[in-house]
This record gives sequence, structure tokens and C-alpha cells, in this order.
Amino acid sequence: MYRFTEDCIIGIKEIDEEHRRLFELINQVAELPKNSGTSRVMAKSLLMQLKEYAATHFAHEEAYMEQIGDMELERQKKEHAQFSGKVNSYNIEELKEEDSEQIIAELSAFMAKWLYHHILGSDIMIGKFTNPEKTEDAFAFTDKYKTGITLVDDEHRRLFEIIKETNDVIEADLLHDKYDKIVYILEELKDYTVMHFTDEERYMESIGYEGIEMQRIAHRAFVERLNEINLEDVDDNQKEYLEDLISFLLEWLTNHIMKMDKKIPVK
Repeated sequence: MYRFTEDCIIGIKEIDEEHRRLFELINQVAELPKNSGTSRVMAKSLLMQLKEYAATHFAHEEAYMEQIGDMELERQKKEHAQFSGKVNSYNIEELKEEDSEQIIAELSAFMAKWLYHHILGSDIMIGKFTNPEKTEDAFAFTDKYKTGITLVDDEHRRLFEIIKETNDVIEADLLHDKYDKIVYILEELKDYTVMHFTDEERYMESIGYEGIEMQRIAHRAFVERLNEINLEDVDDNQKEYLEDLISFLLEWLTNHIMKMDKKIPVK
């Protein structure tokens, strides 16, 4: 059974309710092969209901993001389109009895995995960029971010420092070889982030932390976002692109620490 956990709550009532309903529908689909009385018609009806509800949810989510001027809207549209493309690759209307069990298993697993990844990697950031102004201490690793786990806190502090170093270079208009320095620091950020997540997950394994799977999903989503960074593809408005990137990195990290990492027990 796929659970809509507290970690999946993004704090926007309508979106959270629709996410919860999507998980309910996915679980209903996943349970179909276990019921000996399941018919092809029932399976097709439930799959179509899930597909249509997902499309409705995406429309609501995109409308909300457009209303608040969320800079992540275009990225969300692309991810939604990828989901729809995958689901539409299955011809649910022509579902055959002999194929229904395999298709149900594949689709329910794909939808659940995609939804967890999408919520923890993208939806969790909805509404976080409506005010682009940064406070003076935006890059400061303050006590409110401390988990009490020395290794985790030390590595979080270093991540804040690397993000600040990147921002300082971006804003240094008179700096020579700025591009090369930014590329170098971003590579350092990628490497350090992977190392940190590995250390953090190893610690969670050592204490048998039950929330580790959700943490892994969130970590993978963030690393994938880092791996997408390619300054060579940004010809115009490179500074704006980088400033938006810094905002995302900082907001994601602070949100992840406050919402997920601070729940990790101290050994």
C-alpha cells in the first residue's frame, strides 16, 4: 500500500487533498489483481478514473501556480506532460483480460513512484518563490536548522556555505573568469551534496529510521535537479537563470531540513 505521509503535505489545502485522493485511487488500482472477482471492465473504469483525476489535478495545480506567479510553472508543466505521456502510452480503452494484471501492476507502481518523486522534488516548492527578495541572513546556517546530529549539521553548514559562495560569484560584476568559477563551485556543490546524502542515509540506516525511504526519494529528486544544470544551454539572461537556481537550491535545502531532516532522531 502506498501511503500519503506527512512528508508529502505541502501546506496548500486543495493540492494536498488532491494528492491524497490520487494515492487512494492508486491503491485501489494496485489492489485489483488481488481480488479474484476483478473484471476487465472494472479495471478499465478505475484506470480511466485515475487518469482523468490526475489530469484534473494537474490543471488545478498549474492554475494555482499561474495565479501566484510561481517561476517553477513551466517545469511543472513539463513534468505533468511526461506523466501523461507515459500513462497515455498504455491503451487503457482496449485493455485485454490477459494483459490487465500486468498493466495494472506496471501503471500503479509507476504512478506511485512518480507521484512521490514529484511531490518531494517539485510540488514541495510551490509558492516558495513568490517573493524574490532575500533577507540579509538568507545564507546563514542558524540554530533553527540544527538537527542535533553533529555530522548532519556540519555538512548542512557546508552546503549553505557553498551556495553562498556561488551566489557571491554570481553577484560579483567585476570578477574575471566568473563563468569558470561558477562551474567549478557548482561541481563542488553536486559532489558534496551526493556525499552528504550518502552520509545522512547511512546514519538513518544505522538507527533503523522508518522515514528513510521518503528521504531517499527526496534526495534523488534534488540530485537529479542538480544534474540538470548546464550553463552551456543558457545564452541569454544567464545571471537571471543563476539567481533563480540559487533561490531554488536555498529554498529546497531549508525546506528539506525543516520539514524532513529535523525529524531524524539523534542517536
